[in-house]
Amino acid sequence: MRRRTFLRGAGATSASALTAGCASSGDTSTPEPGENEVLVGPNNDFSFAPDPLTVSVGTTVTWTFESPGHNVSCKPGTGNSASLPEGAEPFASYEGDNSFQTLPQGATYEHTVEVPGTYEYVCVPHVANGMVATLIVEA
Repeated sequence: MRRRTFLRGAGATSASALTAGCASSGDTSTPEPGENEVLVGPNNDFSFAPDPLTVSVGTTVTWTFESPGHNVSCKPGTGNSASLPEGAEPFASYEGDNSFQTLPQGATYEHTVEVPGTYEYVCVPHVANGMVATLIVEA
């Protein structure tokens, strides 16, 4: 099995992202994520959307940071409620043990899930605010 995890900085934005906000309708609803995409902090809220997200084994999930000051952690035992299926590799958008490291607005984080089961992941800086979500991986 091969696990793939990587980050893309805010500089890797699309042309549509660069023009976002140029013509605003005043709509404050949560934007719709793409397929296998989770929005992190949409509308400057302490949430992930959608929650839960269901995908198949081998799917690469992309977390897109809609607001600054957040991260993604599925590393149990770091003082948060993260959990993962037995045999699954822990993952996080930060390096090493720097669990309060956050990503800027516009950044993305990707992780390929290879073990079926239920993953509970969190934003470490905002877990006390209820920023917890579920990823369901089906065989």
